Amino acid sequence: MDFPTLKIAFPTDQHVPYEDREAVELAMKVIADFDPDEIIVGSDGLDFYAVSKFDKDPLRGDTTKIQYEIDRWEENQRAWMSAAPRARRRFLIGNHEERLQRYLWRNPEIADLRSLKLSKVLEFSDLEIDGEPEQEIVYFDKVMFRHGSVVRKGSAMSAKAELEQAKFAMSVNTGHTHRGGTHYSRTRAGIIQANECFCLCGLQPHYDPGFVDWQQGTVLTTVGYNFLFIEPIPFTRRFGKLEAVWRGKLYQA
Repeated sequence: MDFPTLKIAFPTDQHVPYEDREAVELAMKVIADFDPDEIIVGSDGLDFYAVSKFDKDPLRGDTTKIQYEIDRWEENQRAWMSAAPRARRRFLIGNHEERLQRYLWRNPEIADLRSLKLSKVLEFSDLEIDGEPEQEIVYFDKVMFRHGSVVRKGSAMSAKAELEQAKFAMSVNTGHTHRGGTHYSRTRAGIIQANECFCLCGLQPHYDPGFVDWQQGTVLTTVGYNFLFIEPIPFTRRFGKLEAVWRGKLYQA
């Protein structure tokens, strides 16, 4: 008997308008061939720099303007709709998208305006995003997607902490750390895993002039009632080209 499965793509941490366009292009090529049933958007898909509590650098120009950022993100999402045309689209909220809510809390006189709900501001209906922002998304009680809130030193250590927070109930895929890494744990129910799912933003943040230990890539998941297969795909730069290999095929941006 064949059991149903779902294919899920999770292109996390784009941080539009500070995304790496080559990394996004490469992820789109891989995910287009994967042909997902669902794609999880958000998860720090945009930066919301303009409403952050941090000092703003006026020399950053249009990227400091909230409407510019939103317009760029909507353009980015329409490209994702073309790359994965049959995928259901769900929004997983990240800490950067939560900046809007925190800004409204600091300005409570406008906080109850329905037009300032995230789903309205980002025009979910026009972008075919189902429902409202979600804190976590679970499939078949086998794997949970969350943006993540823990940052620990070293690849997969944050993922391990997220698995601990989930009480080892199921496997976990997270963003947030801008790193890749997989942690495995053997439980009474079998082997489960936690994955840090890379990033698609630039690797040189303006607030850190040094070398940051981030990795670009994406993670593909196929899951059913009795089946879980997770494929981490790191991106590497070779001879000036950004590349990835998935199921024996070379992709380049």
